[in-house]
Amino acid sequence: MKNIYSRLIEGISEPFRRLAPSEQVFLENHDFYLDRVTPTRTLSLSLTDATCHQNCAHCNGHYLKGMQPFSRLSQVDLNAYDAVLISGGSSKSGEVPIKEHISNILQLPKRLQLNLHPGYQNAENLLPLASRNPVVSFDLPGNDSVISEVFGLPYSCADYRRLFTDYCKKFKTVAHITIGLNYGTDSGEEDTIDFLAEQKPAEVVFLVFRPTPGTRMQNAPVPELARVIDVLKKAQKSLTCPVLLGCMRPSGLYRRDLDLLAWMHGVRKIVMPDHTLLQTLNDTGIKVNGFGNCCALNC
Repeated sequence: MKNIYSRLIEGISEPFRRLAPSEQVFLENHDFYLDRVTPTRTLSLSLTDATCHQNCAHCNGHYLKGMQPFSRLSQVDLNAYDAVLISGGSSKSGEVPIKEHISNILQLPKRLQLNLHPGYQNAENLLPLASRNPVVSFDLPGNDSVISEVFGLPYSCADYRRLFTDYCKKFKTVAHITIGLNYGTDSGEEDTIDFLAEQKPAEVVFLVFRPTPGTRMQNAPVPELARVIDVLKKAQKSLTCPVLLGCMRPSGLYRRDLDLLAWMHGVRKIVMPDHTLLQTLNDTGIKVNGFGNCCALNC
């Protein structure tokens, strides 16, 4: 196993190698495998097509363009999928209009797993879907500044946490935390982790803010890599559930360094992991397990 440590270190950009654990800690404290999530078997659906009335500062509806419009679902061969992510643009109050489409959602083939992305709304709105045993992907902001300045909503962290707790009572609910969502800076991640440690969730998905062209945050810096690794290390130490690295994170060398370092610090499930990490694990005989659906559906 000593060979893998040196191979991983070689793959990390020199300025960030200091963020890796020592060889002794790496070899003593971790099981060696990777759960590789490539969600090609999950169809992402937008209930609002490309329209969003909330227009958050970090997204501005950009990512809806890569989703299948629910209004044109008849054009899709659902046999190619095992699950559907039901999302879309939000109202000005932060609500994805799931309740307005419940009858149509219930007509989807029962073999399809449902992953619901509700935004900010009461869990009671989704109860008619409980018979389908959906998973709820719940975005959990870390401070009030993110909610007001990025989401443009009049709520507080306490409001989101009460809502999350209620969802957990009614559905299998997976928290999603975006590191650096406060314009690339500290976004209250540690406080959110402390809150979740008391809730004992099934898993927690970490995303990393990436500046997106055409948004109000397009020129914001990516979060410092040292900051991201510190957050992941705290999550690994504080949470008893699996910690995942989700689909949204910066690309290029940043992604390569992040994926290598995250795995070295014990993150064992990564969505679309960087090629360098995969190649290193394959070359050194480390087992890589493949999953074809959204990370929230594989916990």
